[in-house]
Amino acid sequence: MSTLFHAQGVHGSLLQLIERLAVLPDDPTLYAARPWSPESDAVAAIEGPGGESPTEFPYLLEVELAREAVDVWSEWRKGRRPTAGDACAAVIHYATHGAYMPTNADT
Repeated sequence: MSTLFHAQGVHGSLLQLIERLAVLPDDPTLYAARPWSPESDAVAAIEGPGGESPTEFPYLLEVELAREAVDVWSEWRKGRRPTAGDACAAVIHYATHGAYMPTNADT
């Protein structure tokens, strides 16, 4: 497990957590205050043994799925590397719509 991650999870803005996706372990889930935006308070934490949320924030997405949403964003854009804002938008889009962010959704 990454030295960045600890029992209470990793806290920060959603954008900060998205910037750290590569160093977070696969196990945690992302939780963030609504309305979801890059500035939302967020935490990456492990669910309790019964699946209970370890935080007061609502469920956003598992870290592994967030990485996948960012990877697909890049693949669909001919390998372009997303900015942190692009990656955050891709994760929020996937969490909101249950689908990857289409290329026509870019701003």
